This record gives sequence, C-alpha cells and structure tokens, in this order.
Amino acid sequence: MAASPLLNLTVSPSGMFAGPGKIGCEAVFVFQDSGKKAIAPQGRYKALGERLRKDAEFSAALGAVEFVRFGGSDAALDVAFVGLGQPSELTLEKIRSAGGSLWTKLKSVKSDSAAICLDMLLSAKGVSAEFSHAHLARALAEGLVLGAYQFLKHKSNKGKSGSDSANAAGPSKLVFVTHDKKLKAELEKEFSEVAAMAQAVNLTRDWTNEPSNFGTPEYYAAEAKKLARLHGLKCRILTEADAAREKMGLFLGVGQGAEREGRVVVVEYTPKAGAKGKAAARNASKTIAFVGKGVTFDSGGISIKPSLRMENMKNDMTGASTVMGALVLAAQWKVPNRVIGIMAFTENMPDGKALQPGNVITSRSGKTVEIINTDAEGRLVLADVLDFAQDFKPDAIVDVATLTGAVTIALGKFCCAILGNETALIDSVRRAGESQGERIWELPLYDDYFEDLKSDCADMRNSANDSYGGTIRGAIFLKQFIRKGVSWAHLDIAATASDLTHLSYYPKKGASGAYVRTLARFAADF
Repeated sequence: MAASPLLNLTVSPSGMFAGPGKIGCEAVFVFQDSGKKAIAPQGRYKALGERLRKDAEFSAALGAVEFVRFGGSDAALDVAFVGLGQPSELTLEKIRSAGGSLWTKLKSVKSDSAAICLDMLLSAKGVSAEFSHAHLARALAEGLVLGAYQFLKHKSNKGKSGSDSANAAGPSKLVFVTHDKKLKAELEKEFSEVAAMAQAVNLTRDWTNEPSNFGTPEYYAAEAKKLARLHGLKCRILTEADAAREKMGLFLGVGQGAEREGRVVVVEYTPKAGAKGKAAARNASKTIAFVGKGVTFDSGGISIKPSLRMENMKNDMTGASTVMGALVLAAQWKVPNRVIGIMAFTENMPDGKALQPGNVITSRSGKTVEIINTDAEGRLVLADVLDFAQDFKPDAIVDVATLTGAVTIALGKFCCAILGNETALIDSVRRAGESQGERIWELPLYDDYFEDLKSDCADMRNSANDSYGGTIRGAIFLKQFIRKGVSWAHLDIAATASDLTHLSYYPKKGASGAYVRTLARFAADF
C-alpha cells in the first residue's frame, strides 16, 4: 500500500511557504456572497479575484476550481481558487469534497506541489461556530488525500512511484499554511491521524480492487496476517478443516463448488492497559465484534448471474476488506475498546459439487436452511461467522456486507442501509457515520418479513420467491442466528462499495473504501 501524500505535509506558521525551493501552486479558498458571486480574497490575489468576480468567470460554487498560471519569479508559480459556496451552508463533508476537487485539478494540470492557505477558510464570517479550525483543516486534508487514490498494481506503467495505490500523477508535496502559531501542534496531530485514516481506507480499496485470480481467500488470509504483525494485532486463520470442526456448514456449503479453499480470519485488537493496570483496563473497555462477508468472487453458483458486469463480483468481499481497514485504523488511533474482526473468505462457483437449489444444510448454530437460490450466498456465510463471533461474548456485533442488490433500489448510491435488534446500537453507528460524512439509513426489521422464509422441509429458506423487500429479508435471515440478549446491527453496503460519483474524494470507478472511518469511529466512541 502506498504512503499517503499527507505524510509529506507540514504546517508553516512563520511565512507564506515552508521548505526550500518554490511551490508549484497556491490554493486559495473563496466563498460566495448572498448573490452567489465570489467574494474576492484578501491579500495578494484580491485584484485578480475582483476581476474574476466581475467577469463572472468564477462564482466560487462548491467544488469549482479556477486555475491561473503565472510563471516568473513569484513565490508560487500558479494559483488555484477553490470554491466553497456560501459560508452559512458550509459543512465538513463539503470541505472534504472541495479537497477532492482541488486534488483532481492539481493532478490534471500536473502541479508537483501546492501550498494550502488556511487563513481565509478558518476566519471566514458566517461559518458555523461548531467547527473548530482543526475540524475544518482536518476535513480538507481528508478530502485531499482520499481523492488522491489510484489502483495501479497491475498496470505495466505505474508512474514514478511504482506502488499499488499511489498519487503517481499528483503533487508530491502539500504544505498547509497558517499564520496562527498556536495551531501548528494541533494541526500536525490531526494530520497524523488523517494519514493513518488514509492508509486504512486505501488498504480497503486495494483489497476490494484486487482481481479475484490474485485476491483469493488464501491471499487475503496471508495479507491479514502480515498486517496484524505490523500493527500489533492478534491473528488466527481457520482453514476449511478448522471450519468443519466448528460445524460451519453454511460457510462450507457456499464454497464447496470452488477449487480454492475458503478461510476464516480472526484479527483482534486489545487496548493497552493504562496506569491502573490490566484488570482496570479490561473492566473499562467494551468488546466489539466486526464481521465481514468476504466472497472473493460470486458467480451466483448454480443460480448463475447474468454475464453483464459479472466482473464486478470480485468486489463481493468488500465487507471483509472494510472490517480489515477498520481494525487497522482502530489500532492506529489506539481506540479504548477491544475490537475483534472476523472475515469469512470463500468463492461461490458452479461446479459438480456446488450447492443445488433444494439442498438442505445445517448451520453452526444447528438451524437448518433450505437453499432456494444459490446466489443468496452472503447471508449463509455471515450466519455461521455471526454465530462464531458470539462465542467471544461481545458487547456489540456489527456485520458489514455487500449483501443485496435490492439496497440500491431502495436507497440509491447515496447511503447504506442499517438494520438491527437494538435502537441504541443503531443510533451509535449512525452517529459515527455522520461524524465522518458517511450516511446510514435505518430500514425496519419486522418479524413479519420472516414469513416468506419459512420452509416445509427445514427451519428456514435462504431466499423468498419474490424480490420485494430483499434487503430486509436478507437481514431478517441473519437475525435468526443472533442469540437472545446480543446487540447486533447489520450494514448492507452493496450500493456504496464502489463507483461513487456524488463526492469528489471517492474514485469514480472501483472501490470507495466507505465506512472504514465509520466503524473505527464507532469503536472509539462506543
């Protein structure tokens, strides 16, 4: 995984720019007035700003970037005016988006370095007082670094860096500039956390983008082991033989038509004991289990999918990659709670040994399932590992999965769905998402939805005969495997896992890395 460009960031309180040599571009943030015209920036670019305003060349709408080339002997060769819209409507998410737009522009004009001038952003009148200077600067940094991602691992020409996810064509140096010396230490701490966040999100993106001939269950298990060692985490890998001893009939059933063996990976983060000792630390912290679906390629099995866009089914392990990213970020943020990540990797393939519609298989919990549709395989995988996760006696379980296409029909690509058995837990996850600009919407989980999953020959069916309420039915199936008194929530991220276009810091194609930040923040705040 490539280093984030934020690792090169510095904060300069003393002058306009820091470090030797010239800066390729100066970024100046510009707001709109009530008439939706740009407010000319103060200082050295005021005259130019007034001209752009008069000529209506630049309205300072959110995400608009006007790039002006200068050249010559000035401190910065070029300037980029970055629009932020009206101050009263500014949100942290809009600032992240502006950061992504700025990165896109810097990359397109091949600028090798940029100074990010914070003072006008931080002192603008009308901006909500609830945003501290650190909040604003951090959101901007998040947008810049998340917008810089590219997946280049399998390109023959990877650019100068040659890394898997590098800013090969973007700036190599970003300098955040403020004249407030008191902010320097605070901002550098924030940027350190942002750099850790970017590495974790880009890890998830890398895993999700990996083609399935490289990204096999065994590959992800080996990578998880390396990451665990790197970040001081415990790691346990269950082979299919281990899964058989655990009686994971549903998990094994999904993979029985594949040549490659499945793996269940358990990664554990435990906060270090404080001054009061290990016993006190254990009593103070909670245990959270994150469970991720890791179907490394989903053909649909015997109920095979249409060929159109089937190549995207390498992404059906995004739940597991999101869990791994969240574990790494929780460790780097040193969250106060114990976090266990359980990722179930397997393939869903149609050979002579594959599950057939009408088969009945037994889950780890002992409940039996009649297979109606072999393409409803994610819930089978999750059911066994959810049962396994409850053996750790967690205070809360959150599972993450690209579970249903129906969630895209229900909610579009602007948010993911959450369902669960406890309002307080659902609200906690949603609050964590809101703090990171990652939207989550609750869908109902009435027991009535289970009526269509009742079977004549088993305890339940894995799919109904119609497509109505598919997201809810997927979750109601999972609910049957949650023991009494266990707090559980389910995130269906199928719509938001890839190809997001509504915010500029998401890649337009490929993995988004969404909800890594949400899960890590939830683990920190729970």
